[in-house]
Amino acid sequence: MGASKSPTATPTTTQTNYSRKHGRDDGINGVSNAGATGGGSGGGASHKRRKKAVSGPDGDTPMTDGFPETPVTVAEEPRVTNGCSVGVQVEDIVEITAEDSVILGQEDKSILICAWNPIHSNVLATASQDSIARIWNVPMNATSSTAIQNKVILHDPSSSPKRDVTAIRWSPQGDLIATGSYDGQTRIWTTDGLLRHTLPPHHGPVIALKWNRSADTLLSLSCDGKVIAWDALTGDMRRSFEQAKEDQGKGGQAEAATDMDWISERQFAICGSGGSVGIYDLDHDSSLNADTSHSGEVNCLVWDECSERLASGGEDGDVLIWEKPSKILQSFKLQGHTEAVVSLCWQPIASSPQPTKRILASASNDCQVRLWDVHSKTCINILNSHDDPVEKISFSPSGARLASSANSKVIIWNAETGVITHVYDGLKGRRKNGRVIAAGAETDADIGEISWDESGARVAIGGGETKVHVLMPASPPAILSLLQQQPPK
Repeated sequence: MGASKSPTATPTTTQTNYSRKHGRDDGINGVSNAGATGGGSGGGASHKRRKKAVSGPDGDTPMTDGFPETPVTVAEEPRVTNGCSVGVQVEDIVEITAEDSVILGQEDKSILICAWNPIHSNVLATASQDSIARIWNVPMNATSSTAIQNKVILHDPSSSPKRDVTAIRWSPQGDLIATGSYDGQTRIWTTDGLLRHTLPPHHGPVIALKWNRSADTLLSLSCDGKVIAWDALTGDMRRSFEQAKEDQGKGGQAEAATDMDWISERQFAICGSGGSVGIYDLDHDSSLNADTSHSGEVNCLVWDECSERLASGGEDGDVLIWEKPSKILQSFKLQGHTEAVVSLCWQPIASSPQPTKRILASASNDCQVRLWDVHSKTCINILNSHDDPVEKISFSPSGARLASSANSKVIIWNAETGVITHVYDGLKGRRKNGRVIAAGAETDADIGEISWDESGARVAIGGGETKVHVLMPASPPAILSLLQQQPPK
């Protein structure tokens, strides 16, 4: 499998992303962050509002993600026309059950974060709400009954009782892993679980971590609205970044950083709660340039090395594509979503270095995933099988498949045709005859993360109380080939 020129980065979602997943109000110096949602500090179920389904004749709420006991046919899908393929094309859908997956983290509390090592396809990291991260060695032929080895990365309790591990990120070389926690601490570890650096804390939970390509600098983003650049070799702080006056949102209100991504070894982009996107580098405190083309909070940001473009998604439902940064930021809009865009992902390129199309996937609270050809500035496919706000999307390393999640369901699509190939329902055990047992009840089974392994044969999902499930959506011949490559035990 060829290397991608545009690595698949796990996009973050909105400001106070971690608090929205865990039902918390993140506070700075005792003051609740503007726009934060959720309840107390107990790390319970998310309070995100679900779309209500029409009740069945017996009062139960039907299962409405397009996959009841009898699969939905193409003719039953609503059709709209927007110049692109719309709806769900169905071939033979494979249902992945809990029995078909490997469940990890049974001994841990709720797990929402997981990440495969980018180099070593059997190595998976998970993080939970009990201050523990784990590094697992998951053989390709592992089953739920297999004794899977793991190394515990224990985060020593701080003075704060809120010590959940809230972010993890492997270095591009796969030899280091960074973790962030609810108490604001950032730590760097080796793959053996040895602590290399403990970095001075933010004044709020760490919600995102990003390495540059050489892994000599790590960016951390916190609910305190700051981005800090760390020297990964020494553990020293290189620079702290706050959005300056010229980067503040419309109306002159102070703006908190909500996402970030590297665009080169020394430059990176930051987006904010007031609608701004700014370009920064390690040599300057303030932004090199900034723009406020979004009309509301910017939720996600992702750089494409192949086309040298930056994509941003916002509460306004727009996807903005920013040309290669210069003195003046220039952008164009991709419009079609009717609600907030919460996740973006560029399709990795495994072969042609100059493809005729450059594909970007966007996920939205309007329950849709859209595929855009950025070169032609058009929507080429709408994937609309979800009946709940889409939470996460992720391309496989080859770019051939796309996984999306909403309300504990994961759908895997053929990225070229839009055909559904696999479905996983994390709530299947809580349904009866295809219906939710407790109508309208909130659950803690939201998918917090989707991560493909380096081979593209397995996808790990972090599912809260349902732990981490390792799914294998490859075709049987592909699985057999990979198993034959595994060394004998």
